[in-house]
Amino acid sequence: MQKILKYTLVSCLLMGFSPGVKGKLSKRRSDRGIVPDTVSVKDFSGIGPVLYELPPEKTKEQLLKEEFDKKRMAAVFVTKGLEERGLSAVLQQTGQYYPLPTHTSINRADLQNSLQRSLQSYLQIGNMEMVSDLQNRLALLYVEDRGYEQAIGSFERAFAIKGEINDFHAQAIIANNLGALYEFLDNTDKALLYYELMSKAALKANSTHNMAIALEHLALLKARKGQFKEAQHDIIKRVLPLYKKEKNTSGRVSAYNSLAAIYLLEKKYTESRWFHLQAVKVASLASNGQRDLSYSLYHLGKVKKLLKEYDLAITDYTSAAAYALQAGDEMLSLRIYDDLGDVYLQTKNYTKASEYLTAYHHIKNRLFPTSDVKATVSKTKEDTMTVMQNTSM
Repeated sequence: MQKILKYTLVSCLLMGFSPGVKGKLSKRRSDRGIVPDTVSVKDFSGIGPVLYELPPEKTKEQLLKEEFDKKRMAAVFVTKGLEERGLSAVLQQTGQYYPLPTHTSINRADLQNSLQRSLQSYLQIGNMEMVSDLQNRLALLYVEDRGYEQAIGSFERAFAIKGEINDFHAQAIIANNLGALYEFLDNTDKALLYYELMSKAALKANSTHNMAIALEHLALLKARKGQFKEAQHDIIKRVLPLYKKEKNTSGRVSAYNSLAAIYLLEKKYTESRWFHLQAVKVASLASNGQRDLSYSLYHLGKVKKLLKEYDLAITDYTSAAAYALQAGDEMLSLRIYDDLGDVYLQTKNYTKASEYLTAYHHIKNRLFPTSDVKATVSKTKEDTMTVMQNTSM
C-alpha cells in the first residue's frame, strides 16, 4: 500500500511539473535553432530533411518567354554569321571570273595552291594585269576562309599594281573590297581611307556608279563618327544626283535608306521614317524591285518598332517578309522573323510569337549550324585582334 501511494505521489508531481519542463525545453530547442512550437512547415530550418513547397508549374507564356531569352543570348553568333555572309556578297572580282568553291576546306586549299602557282607563272612573264586580278581573287578566297590579315595583304598588292598599270576602274573595285573588309573589322579610319581612294580611282576612270557607291559609304562612315550634317549633305547633294544621272533605281533606293539610317543614328525618327518611305516609293515603281522593297520595308518596320508603333511595324515587317521570300533572300527573312517574333511577344500575341520563333529557328539552323557559328565568332575575334594590332603599329 505504501509503495502504491508513493508511486501515485511521484506520478502527480511529474504531471504537475511537466508543463514547465516542456516550456523550458521548447525554449532551449528554439535557441539552438530547432523548430519552436509556433514555426510553420514552410519556415522550417532545423534538423532533419528540408521541407519545401514546389513552385507552380510554368505557363506556356512563361516557357515561350524563356525561349526568346535563349534566342537573344545566342544572337551574337547569328549576327556575326550574317555579317560574314554580307561581306562576301559585296566583294567583287576583277578580270577573268573564277567561281567560288563550295564550303569545304579541301577545295579552298586546292584553289589557293592553284592561284599561287598561276601568280608565279604570270609574274615570270610580266603579265601584271593577270597578277593583280589573281591577287584580288586570292584575297576573296582568304576572306571566305576567314584569313582576314592575308586577304588585306593580297588586296593591297592588287590595288598597287592596278595603279601602276593605270587600270583605275579595277582599282576602284579593289579599293571597295578593302573598304568593306576594314568596315567589317570595325576599323573606321582605314575604311574611310580606302573609300576615299575608291572615289579618286572612280573619278579617273570616269565611273559614275563607283563614285556614287564610294560617296555613299563615306557618308555612312562620317555619320558613325558623329558628322551628321556633312553626311546628310553628301547623300542629298552628291550621291542621289549621281544615281539619277545613271538612271540607277536600286542606287536611289539605297541612297534613301542610307539617308534614313543617318537620321536614325541622330535619333531623328520622323526624318528617318520619311526617307525610308521614299525608298519604298521608288522601289515600288521598279519592275523587279522585290529585293529593294523588302529591305526598305524591313528598315521602316524597325523605326516603327523603336517608336513602339507595333501594329504599324507588323504591317511593314509582314510585307517585307513576302518580298524577301519572292527575292529568295533567306538572310533578310531571318532578320524579319527575328523582329516579328519580338513584336508579337510585346503585344502578347503568343501564338504568332511562337510561329515566328519557329520560322526563325528553321532558317537559322539551316544557314548557321551552332558549331559552325561559334567557330566563326572565335576565328573572327582572333583575326580581328591580329589585324588591329598590325594596323596600329
